[in-house]
Amino acid sequence: MDRRSFLTTAGTAAVIASSTPAAAGGPASIKPPMLRPPMLRAGDKVGVLDLSTAVYDPAVADRVAAVIQALGLVPVLSPHLFDRSRAFKASVQERLSDLHGFITDPAIRGVFCARGGYGISEIVDRVDYDLIRRNPKIFLGFSDPTLLHLAIARKAGLVAFHGRMPGLAKFTPFSLEALRRAVCAPEPLGLLSNPEEGNLLRPNYPLRTIAPGQAGGRLVGGNLSMIMAAMGTPWEIDTRGAILMVEDVDEAPYAIARMLWTLRHAGKLQTAAGIVVGACAGCDKPSDASPYGLNEVFDLVLGDLGIPVFSGLALGHTDETLTLPLGVEAHLDATAHTLTVLESGVVG
Repeated sequence: MDRRSFLTTAGTAAVIASSTPAAAGGPASIKPPMLRPPMLRAGDKVGVLDLSTAVYDPAVADRVAAVIQALGLVPVLSPHLFDRSRAFKASVQERLSDLHGFITDPAIRGVFCARGGYGISEIVDRVDYDLIRRNPKIFLGFSDPTLLHLAIARKAGLVAFHGRMPGLAKFTPFSLEALRRAVCAPEPLGLLSNPEEGNLLRPNYPLRTIAPGQAGGRLVGGNLSMIMAAMGTPWEIDTRGAILMVEDVDEAPYAIARMLWTLRHAGKLQTAAGIVVGACAGCDKPSDASPYGLNEVFDLVLGDLGIPVFSGLALGHTDETLTLPLGVEAHLDATAHTLTVLESGVVG
């Protein structure tokens, strides 16, 4: 490394170190590093399963194959992906069998959820997390799978991936490249960037500072409704000294406010190092229940926490979606509207 590169690296490290909760007098992150799964390589097999809302449409198989093959990988559909029982007990056992089967199969190098919806609440307490830790693999999903992400972090200490799922109806080149960089390359993601905007006067992903400043910490979070569903359970989110990301879909502003206030009352927001609000698609619909719009809610609940907060990254229920490795170190600059992932979520 030449002198100029060394000074640049050292200077960046100093800025990041000075913005951590410990330097600001807040709670320091003293947890051991999270276990990272092996990266996916060309020709690797990826298991695709359904742990949430049942998939019965056979066209989903073509969608899954197109995405997995575009990554240079080989899709393997779980035995019950299109043949899940509608009986509760049988469905639970089928989903657990598919998940545990993929985890123990040495030929399967990653596990992707086909879609989200509802259902992981029915199996989260039955998953073998020791098995997952002994066989670390990439686990990808978002929305309902947030609940399993939280449990995997707590019970297995493994990095998981918040990203677009291959069975969804839309999958853009932006989402594909974001997924590829997160799971098929050994380098850290670095600075996360939104899709290129066609109209800068009315961007699809408007970035906004809610509270200025910088912070560093481990990435945690996901779907806000599922974070709330984990409260009071063994997989309740741990935000101490972390960069918290939240997103949701089709919730009224008052419902978003109620969930955020609950997290604040529980001390989950104040103990975070910083917060990034992802896309909240369909969440700004007027309601008679509250006079506040979505951005007003964010300002009211998040604006005076004393930590940096910004909104607008393409994380969540949008066609163009970034993939986020949960559990790795990152740096947030709410003033500049940036989130920089400092560690890779995988090992080469």
